[in-house]
Amino acid sequence: MKLLIDAHIFDEKYQGTRTYLQGLYSALLPISQNIDFYFAANNTDYLRECFGEAQNTHYISLKSTNKFVRLAFEYPSIIRKFKIDYAHFQYISPLIKNCKEIITIHDLLFLDFPNYFPRSYRIKNNLLFKQSAQRADILLTVSDYSRQTIAREYNIIPDNIHITPNAVSDSFYTENSKASDYILNKYNLTKYILFVSRIEPRKNHFLLTKSIIELGLLQSGYKLVYIGQKDIPYPAHEELIESLSEEDQNKILFLNGISNEDLVHFYLNCSLFVFPSLAEGFGIPPIEAYLSGCECLCSNQTAMNDFQFFGDRLFNPNDINELKIKILQALNGDLPSISETDKAILKEKYNWDKIAQDYLRLLIKSK
Repeated sequence: MKLLIDAHIFDEKYQGTRTYLQGLYSALLPISQNIDFYFAANNTDYLRECFGEAQNTHYISLKSTNKFVRLAFEYPSIIRKFKIDYAHFQYISPLIKNCKEIITIHDLLFLDFPNYFPRSYRIKNNLLFKQSAQRADILLTVSDYSRQTIAREYNIIPDNIHITPNAVSDSFYTENSKASDYILNKYNLTKYILFVSRIEPRKNHFLLTKSIIELGLLQSGYKLVYIGQKDIPYPAHEELIESLSEEDQNKILFLNGISNEDLVHFYLNCSLFVFPSLAEGFGIPPIEAYLSGCECLCSNQTAMNDFQFFGDRLFNPNDINELKIKILQALNGDLPSISETDKAILKEKYNWDKIAQDYLRLLIKSK
């Protein structure tokens, strides 16, 4: 079998879809000697760094950086030239179908939460995503929430949508990591509350910042650390921070470009991790935090509703009073201990090796 992977996301800004592809195929390559993998992107040198060199691993340099040129012309040409059997795309497949297609649609949040997305984005992508989903030979998504949404919106039988979730790197497991003062010293931290995510309105930074302010935690020696790039303008949150004194503003840190190695230490050293997002197709940071062993709270909306293992650590991200109560409970140690049994189950479920094995069985079955 010849399998083409649209890896153009490795040429662009960091996104969860890149982590998904890298985790899935890094685990799949060693167990799939009978499959020839063709990774396509503009920067094939970076792809080689990510996936390595092997007899069954090939790299194709894309000529265009334009999405529509790539999908309308380049990929159909590549598929014909290399006689590709399957091609794996995220969300949108080429206009012309000339091989079997694997499509991963991570979420349809723009349909459930239209106020967070421009109207032109919603109209265009709804048409393209629907066409790709309905003609896919293998349709994948990352959570039961997304599967139910795709089935409902695009009239697809749920059993025909297969879940290949995101997974947690081994480095985040408690037994593999020990807290280091390196992070504390570098950023002048002692006690801090952490949130890891891109910065945009649906991530709900506003609720967390307002909760911390109203609880007086900045005056109690805590800092608030946000890790993630600023993706979409967030004026309400910016105005909230600007309303603080300069001293308190300096206690709210915005960090970007943090390596996974350093991220582990941010989790391990934090007083509390909070994930208040209103809408997610999956949501990997709260699982990373949970498996790292730090105290954490997580939104109970959309895909996070699948995370019932959080128990009393789940909260409604539309209810500031509930979040404030949960924060105080967590900081005072009043929540039940994290279950080692639950952690063992999560390590098995959100594990790239297992996910890759399930994906390989699906590929073999569909031949």
